[in-house]
Amino acid sequence: MTEPRVRRGRSRQQAALDRVAKQMFDTYGYTDTHIAGIAREAGVSLSTFYSHFGSKVRAYREVMGMEPPLPDDDGEPGRALTARARRTRAALIAAARECFERDAYHAVRISDIAEQAGSAVGSFYTYFSSKQEIFTAVLNGALAELSQLRSEVPVPGPRPAVTREERRARAEERIRAAIEYYFDGFTLQATMALRVDEAVSMHPELMPLRLALHQASAERIAGSVRRWQEAGIADRGLDPEHTGHALAAMVGHSTRVWIAYGQEHDRATAIDTLVRLWVNGIGLAVATDASSG
Repeated sequence: MTEPRVRRGRSRQQAALDRVAKQMFDTYGYTDTHIAGIAREAGVSLSTFYSHFGSKVRAYREVMGMEPPLPDDDGEPGRALTARARRTRAALIAAARECFERDAYHAVRISDIAEQAGSAVGSFYTYFSSKQEIFTAVLNGALAELSQLRSEVPVPGPRPAVTREERRARAEERIRAAIEYYFDGFTLQATMALRVDEAVSMHPELMPLRLALHQASAERIAGSVRRWQEAGIADRGLDPEHTGHALAAMVGHSTRVWIAYGQEHDRATAIDTLVRLWVNGIGLAVATDASSG
């Protein structure tokens, strides 16, 4: 059992969602509480719910401090998933990902997913209420893979950087390592990136999940920009948060065009270009008035 997460700096909408979600889970239980009902009672849109929680499972974890009592193999609600049930659910998610990557989102049927998983359609509905819900589970898995990918970005080994120029060179090494790792790793997610766009066009409420693909990268970049500004090697006139979003969008969309959309490109030139635009954009390549002294 985990402690419910304490959200700092919450808006009124977020506080209302936390309060209503806990009340409804306490009153109706996990199975009979629905996302639409939580959003309606909290007076917010479905997209706001997804932006705040991401899914009903996460909502339950965060406000109740424990795993949700999903139905088990026998379909009996109110009991935790058995090991066998977890395997069945994981197999359905893996099968769904194969189907979505192979076919367009709108073309995938629930029967296709069940068949791919070697399960009955009835088993699908034991764990998921709709194609949209299992797609959300697939996408959350892809997000976890991207988070792991980011955590594995190779960082240049420790080396003292005394002068300003050495600090700049060190920062550029980190930028290049991150872009190279993202560029090469994106091939694992290229098809899913296209499927997300297709799904969002049919279900606008999934937009927060689409933004989540971007958000973590933006926050990581913002943190680096802030540290480099404090070190006096980046333009202190830039807002770190907006800079993080802009640079994440530049790298993310450029990579998408080259890899997912199939635009002809040279890998080395593409990476060199992104590195140079990033370095020049934050004033890393030249001394700034704000950092001189």
